[in-house]
Amino acid sequence: MIYPMEIPQHIIISRSDNIGDVVLTLPMAAIIKQHWPSCKVSFLARDYVAEVVQACPDVDAFISWDQLQTLEHAQAVQALGDADCILHVYPRKAIAKLAKAAGIKMRIGTSHRLYHWLNCNKKVRFSRKDSNLHEAQLNLALFAPLGLPTMLPVSELTRLTHLNAAQTVNAAVQPYFDREKFNCVFHPLTNGNTKEWPLEHFSTLIDLLGDNVNIIITGSPKETQPLAALIAKHPHVKNTVGKLSLTDFINLLGHADGVLVNSTGPLHIAAALGTRVLGLFPPEKGKDVGRWGPLGARAEAIEAKVCTACQSKHGVCSCMASITPQQIKSLIETWY
Repeated sequence: MIYPMEIPQHIIISRSDNIGDVVLTLPMAAIIKQHWPSCKVSFLARDYVAEVVQACPDVDAFISWDQLQTLEHAQAVQALGDADCILHVYPRKAIAKLAKAAGIKMRIGTSHRLYHWLNCNKKVRFSRKDSNLHEAQLNLALFAPLGLPTMLPVSELTRLTHLNAAQTVNAAVQPYFDREKFNCVFHPLTNGNTKEWPLEHFSTLIDLLGDNVNIIITGSPKETQPLAALIAKHPHVKNTVGKLSLTDFINLLGHADGVLVNSTGPLHIAAALGTRVLGLFPPEKGKDVGRWGPLGARAEAIEAKVCTACQSKHGVCSCMASITPQQIKSLIETWY
């Protein structure tokens, strides 16, 4: 490999979007550490993903984008510290301008953003939109100016994706477990980020699994109302919706026996923690398993069949309903 003339001593990985995207970006930190163990790796992201980033052993420091936005310009520039390289994995104009103002020597971004032409001195030409590559593979394109690997198989990226869970179950999480049963987390909703398996299917699956499984329902505070009817219909399930901090949620996923979830952030957290997890995916290109499949040694995924609504992009999509509760029951039974 051909490394730059000066090997960076402090690299900032900037990805200020959602949890799943952040988890699939963490292999970049592992690759940097593989090649340059003494290089400091900071991760610039939003506060709500901080606990996820801090659970990654390959990241040395977390930089809060939310906090940077509240600072005076001079203070924000100073907060980027002594970084000599920044990777703009998720393009954001304000961060690109700030990195240039901070005098970061190597500023790497995609070439199809006009503001990167003004603020980045290293630009890489690639597009995510029509690619057949996995999201974690696409991120590696930004390594080109550093001489680091720009393509690795998904199997290798899976090996490099890992989060550390607390050794013991947190006090806030303990009451939801039943050590006499198989503890399975159901995370039914995605805050509208993708097509979802019908709640009616989750309800049927709960009935099918019966008393063999201790089911723990999770969700964000905004999902409390949408999940109320499902929980009311099955009063024996454990309800954590809107009740756990992200740290406690990570602890729950890390100690669960299994997780069932749509294609959303918790899928990627569970996979990176090494938990047995099944992700449910729509067949739509750009949202499918090929692009967003979970990276984990015990992670699995099922992709729905293409339906008319998927092809037409109109109407209420029924593709996810083609994955039957009986199909999922059979798979979960193999887990325990």
